[in-house]
Amino acid sequence: AALRALLLKLGVSRITTPYALPPIGSKWKDGIYAGLTVHENDPVELILLPGDFKGPWEKAKAWAAEQGGVLPSRIDQNVLWKNVPGEFEKDWYWSAEQCAGGADVAWYQDFDGGGQGYDSKGDGCRARAVRRVVIQ
Repeated sequence: AALRALLLKLGVSRITTPYALPPIGSKWKDGIYAGLTVHENDPVELILLPGDFKGPWEKAKAWAAEQGGVLPSRIDQNVLWKNVPGEFEKDWYWSAEQCAGGADVAWYQDFDGGGQGYDSKGDGCRARAVRRVVIQ
């Protein structure tokens, strides 16, 4: 519902693709299809890539790039929490987003309780990489 409201706010009332999207949780494009999300005001497919990392934020970002992806945005993380929570340990996972006004802290998603918060970038949260595929 939150994603639909955001898409409507951006003026996107209907999304069509030249291909059928798989069921959420299915293997898709070298990962797991997690649903639709928004990136830079465009609807995109969200693919959760294999692997898991634990460490500081900068190293987590580098690890995600090595996997062929990026750390998820906070919006991505809400989609992941709602659609594929079983793919995560019950722990905190880094997002790609720093806190406004705090160069030494970044946001995380709690995959135990579902909330979001922020922590020092030097702390050891977990990380998963995602790939966003533009819908053409």
